Amino acid sequence: MLFYNRRRLDEDLERVRKANLPPEALEAEEAQEMEIRRSFESGEIEITAKDILAMTIAVLSLVLPYVLIIVMGMGLVLFWFFR
Repeated sequence: MLFYNRRRLDEDLERVRKANLPPEALEAEEAQEMEIRRSFESGEIEITAKDILAMTIAVLSLVLPYVLIIVMGMGLVLFWFFR
Protein backbone atom coordinates (compact mmCIF):
# COMPACT_ATOMS: atom_id res chain seq x y z
CA MET A 1 0.00 0.00 0.00
CA LEU A 2 2.83 2.36 0.83
CA PHE A 3 4.59 1.85 -2.50
CA TYR A 4 1.36 2.25 -4.44
CA ASN A 5 0.75 5.66 -2.88
CA ARG A 6 4.36 6.69 -3.52
CA ARG A 7 4.16 5.73 -7.19
CA ARG A 8 0.87 7.59 -7.53
CA LEU A 9 2.39 10.65 -5.88
CA ASP A 10 5.36 10.53 -8.27
CA GLU A 11 3.01 10.27 -11.26
CA ASP A 12 0.98 13.23 -10.02
CA LEU A 13 4.10 15.33 -9.46
CA GLU A 14 5.30 14.49 -12.98
CA ARG A 15 1.94 15.58 -14.44
CA VAL A 16 2.08 18.87 -12.51
CA ARG A 17 5.66 19.47 -13.64
CA LYS A 18 4.74 18.86 -17.28
CA ALA A 19 1.67 21.08 -17.00
CA ASN A 20 3.84 23.96 -15.78
CA LEU A 21 6.53 23.64 -18.46
CA PRO A 22 6.72 26.23 -21.22
CA PRO A 23 5.63 24.87 -24.63
CA GLU A 24 9.17 24.82 -26.04
CA ALA A 25 10.53 22.80 -23.14
CA LEU A 26 7.54 20.44 -23.30
CA GLU A 27 8.09 19.81 -27.01
CA ALA A 28 11.80 19.22 -26.45
CA GLU A 29 11.09 16.76 -23.64
CA GLU A 30 8.49 14.89 -25.71
CA ALA A 31 10.93 14.68 -28.62
CA GLN A 32 13.58 13.26 -26.31
CA GLU A 33 11.14 10.68 -24.92
CA MET A 34 10.13 9.65 -28.45
CA GLU A 35 13.79 9.23 -29.43
CA ILE A 36 14.37 7.01 -26.40
CA ARG A 37 11.28 4.93 -27.23
CA ARG A 38 12.39 4.54 -30.86
CA SER A 39 15.85 3.39 -29.80
CA PHE A 40 14.36 0.80 -27.45
CA GLU A 41 11.90 -0.46 -30.05
CA SER A 42 14.49 -0.74 -32.80
CA GLY A 43 16.99 -2.49 -30.54
CA GLU A 44 19.73 0.11 -30.91
CA ILE A 45 20.78 -0.16 -27.29
CA GLU A 46 24.55 -0.16 -26.92
CA ILE A 47 26.12 -1.94 -23.99
CA THR A 48 29.53 -0.47 -23.29
CA ALA A 49 32.36 -1.68 -21.07
CA LYS A 50 31.22 0.74 -18.36
CA ASP A 51 27.75 -0.82 -18.41
CA ILE A 52 29.20 -4.31 -18.02
CA LEU A 53 31.44 -3.11 -15.20
CA ALA A 54 28.48 -1.52 -13.42
CA MET A 55 26.41 -4.70 -13.76
CA THR A 56 29.30 -6.82 -12.48
CA ILE A 57 29.78 -4.59 -9.45
CA ALA A 58 26.04 -4.68 -8.74
CA VAL A 59 25.93 -8.47 -8.86
CA LEU A 60 29.02 -8.78 -6.68
CA SER A 61 27.61 -6.35 -4.12
CA LEU A 62 24.51 -8.54 -3.87
CA VAL A 63 26.16 -11.97 -3.88
CA LEU A 64 29.48 -11.43 -2.12
CA PRO A 65 28.14 -10.96 1.44
CA TYR A 66 26.28 -14.28 1.26
CA VAL A 67 29.32 -16.08 -0.14
CA LEU A 68 31.48 -14.68 2.63
CA ILE A 69 28.98 -15.77 5.29
CA ILE A 70 28.89 -19.30 3.88
CA VAL A 71 32.70 -19.48 3.70
CA MET A 72 33.00 -18.20 7.28
CA GLY A 73 30.46 -20.79 8.43
CA MET A 74 32.39 -23.56 6.71
CA GLY A 75 35.62 -22.29 8.28
CA LEU A 76 34.05 -22.28 11.73
CA VAL A 77 32.78 -25.85 11.28
CA LEU A 78 36.22 -27.02 10.13
CA PHE A 79 37.87 -25.20 13.01
CA TRP A 80 35.44 -26.84 15.46
CA PHE A 81 36.13 -30.32 14.05
CA PHE A 82 39.93 -30.04 13.90
CA ARG A 83 40.80 -28.14 17.07
